[in-house]
Amino acid sequence: MIKFNAQVSDAVKKTAKPLENISYAESSHIGAGGEQSKIYNQFKKVSKIATNDELYYFAMNGSNALKLYSGKELFKRNDKRFLDVYTFYSKKPLKMEYVLGCTTDSKNIAEFLKDEVSAAPQYISLRDQLLKNNKRDEVVKTQLRQIKEMGYGKLTEEDVRLVKKELEKIDQKQN
Repeated sequence: MIKFNAQVSDAVKKTAKPLENISYAESSHIGAGGEQSKIYNQFKKVSKIATNDELYYFAMNGSNALKLYSGKELFKRNDKRFLDVYTFYSKKPLKMEYVLGCTTDSKNIAEFLKDEVSAAPQYISLRDQLLKNNKRDEVVKTQLRQIKEMGYGKLTEEDVRLVKKELEKIDQKQN
């Protein structure tokens, strides 16, 4: 169920404004030189101040960039509405482009969301291994900071397993 009159704060609206007409999304670093993505960085500003309700609103009603980024962020925050977003885009496919490094891929938003779920265990496993390491040199601190900045500060492998089970159920109902 979509809340069409969801309240999005003025601060979040203002921060999201540069993204409201963007029809594609980008990974954190793009191009052959690995430059930081302005689009991705703008969404990170949004995600820092947006509530889960605001992210859900953008996932269902925003531009393609906001839909994808917000859906991924709901997953990382372990918000159960991520499954609603996935179900919606599974039933009503919305194809968009995603720039990952120096390659561009075109898929349904649901497929990109599933890719995020599939990639999550690697980040979580690395985070957990780094946290077990008592020697926290600058490299380890930097890696932990980057993993947290990607949104994997709290999500657990069990959380991901449960989401994967639910995605399988949703996919079986679709077929």
